Amino acid sequence: DGSDQVSLFRRIVQVKYSFPPGGVVNAAAQDLVQRLIVRRQSDRFGCLEGGDQDIRDHAWFSVIDFEKLLRKEVLSPWIPQIRDPLDASHFDSYKHIEDEGPCMKPPLNPQKQKLFHGF
Repeated sequence: DGSDQVSLFRRIVQVKYSFPPGGVVNAAAQDLVQRLIVRRQSDRFGCLEGGDQDIRDHAWFSVIDFEKLLRKEVLSPWIPQIRDPLDASHFDSYKHIEDEGPCMKPPLNPQKQKLFHGF
């Protein structure tokens, strides 16, 4: 039902989602989400011939000047009030994951580890 994070992720992977009623999510945003959440990667928006330019050209992003954004000339619509440089109060807590302890999966073999060289 999407009430917890695991359930939400499962619904996304299965492409089972709905938008809140009453126009909370406008038509352009719904269209963008529908194009991005496509199970088959070769059919997914951003993975097509136009690449990320398809996403940038989408109606939902029409108010964004990407050239100014890349030059860092766009003002932030919201600047959070923070107590200090390490203040994370505006982020979700992942303490429950930290408390789980280390993953008990075996390490990657050398061949698979090579895939991540440079990361």
